[in-house]
Amino acid sequence: MSLLLLVDGYNVIAPVAAPGRPGNLTSAHSTASNSRWLQAERNRLVSRLCDHLPENVRKRTCVVFDARCPPDNAVSQYEVSGIDIRFAVDDPEADDLIERLISEHSAPKQLAVVSSDHRLQDAAKRRGAIPFDAAPWLDDLLEDHPHLAIEISDGAGQGGSINRTGKPKGKVTSEEVEHWMREFGFEE
Repeated sequence: MSLLLLVDGYNVIAPVAAPGRPGNLTSAHSTASNSRWLQAERNRLVSRLCDHLPENVRKRTCVVFDARCPPDNAVSQYEVSGIDIRFAVDDPEADDLIERLISEHSAPKQLAVVSSDHRLQDAAKRRGAIPFDAAPWLDDLLEDHPHLAIEISDGAGQGGSINRTGKPKGKVTSEEVEHWMREFGFEE
């Protein structure tokens, strides 16, 4: 089974992962503190993916992180609730591993790549994969509208699905109802 979702982990958490946070990285204490802080942010991202992606998408999701601050157990690849978590230990940076995963994908038109990095977006487009900017993609994920490259069944036996826009097929959000009510002059 091939990947549906490839996530540039640190790029997604970058808005909260300010450079050098939480302090001067030159001291041993600050480096350890930064490592713990990054681990907490990685765990938060993975938890959000677990909470908002259906199981059949989680099993086809890979999150890639740079290897500068891997987890304390120093494992370069592991799984959390079906999500493949990788650290780019054999690559200069995560972008290189992500590019390789894109180039090796057997059905790239089914792949969504989440990164605001233009290098990765260009690599995705060259192969026919669909790139998504990290911040808006994460916002939509947290609103339970994960964006994917293809329409898939939600796996819950409910007959629903998630389409390319990330909105459940056949279901209308309250915001959409309000928009169309205003559009047709039925404002309250």
